[in-house]
Amino acid sequence: MPATPPSPFVTRTPSEPLLDFCTKAMTTVGLSETDACLTAEMLVRTDMRGIYTHGTVSLRRYVQLMRDGGIDTKAVPEITGEGPAWAQIDAHQAVGMVAGHAGMQTAIQKARGCGVGMAGVRHSNHFGAASAYALMALEHSMAGISMSNTDVVMNIPGGRGAVLGNNPLSYAVPARAQPPIVLDIAMSTVAGGKVVSAKERGEPLPEGWLTDEDGLPTTDPGVFTVNGALTPFGNHKGYGLALLVESLAGVLAGAAMTLDILSWSKESEKRCDEGHSFIAIDIGAMMPINQFYERIDELIRRMREAPKAKGATRTYVPGEMEYDSENTAREEGVPLTQMAVDSLAGLAEDTGLKDQFPF
Repeated sequence: MPATPPSPFVTRTPSEPLLDFCTKAMTTVGLSETDACLTAEMLVRTDMRGIYTHGTVSLRRYVQLMRDGGIDTKAVPEITGEGPAWAQIDAHQAVGMVAGHAGMQTAIQKARGCGVGMAGVRHSNHFGAASAYALMALEHSMAGISMSNTDVVMNIPGGRGAVLGNNPLSYAVPARAQPPIVLDIAMSTVAGGKVVSAKERGEPLPEGWLTDEDGLPTTDPGVFTVNGALTPFGNHKGYGLALLVESLAGVLAGAAMTLDILSWSKESEKRCDEGHSFIAIDIGAMMPINQFYERIDELIRRMREAPKAKGATRTYVPGEMEYDSENTAREEGVPLTQMAVDSLAGLAEDTGLKDQFPF
């Protein structure tokens, strides 16, 4: 992997004032302080990890959904069916972070008793970064897997138009002397935001990012918001993984699927009904935990000390850059992009909290 690219953030801010502002913004539209604090913590940590597209930049939109009814601020996720190793949860249109936290927490509880636990969540909303939930398992010396379906933005091989979400998937594997392995990916070749940014700059897209209304490759970013679709990464590979997520987070969880899911970024009064799936694996139930840590640390060490390609300064394991970013943020403050700062400033206006805006 080449050297770390330049960071897009423009400022850093202490975490506590930011957490306090985000929490208060959500309570102004009726969310309980407990749920607001949980949501704020997950969004701010996402920024700390350098995942700027899924952090506090989205909060203004979430608050609008809470205000307009797309999110039910009074909802409490409910277990509607369960066995020793599994559970089904109806989120009742709760905040996505509240629903996701309940889902992974339930999977972890099930894994304590059975070695492996799984929870499906239906009637939920956009839950932010999938890695936020996989990371929860690390605190219990467990491996975590989290996933969500989304509204359709992606085509499939041989098809035309958007027929499938880009369906994010994350896993986290704990380590002791090395950074944990944490992967967080969506199944499209590129995020839709990058296509929109190219359109705003008046630049053509690289080949392979987008298809037009006939299902043919195009470099025109303007097609995306009309009748184009993102391509799955690796063609059949991204398609196959997106279907896995749709099968577990949509079909098995009892949630809406594909074209039935409404876009959280476009609809604010209607409920999108996304579905999630969470899996926790109790490592100590399968292998002595110290033995596992010795082995996983050695695996990670081999990857980090692998021979370097010409021009590369180091190699990384998945999630290591985010791990480093979070450690830096704890010392120097939460990094925010200009888009996030502008969005939070707008949120302060919307909620009457300009005097508490932390910038």
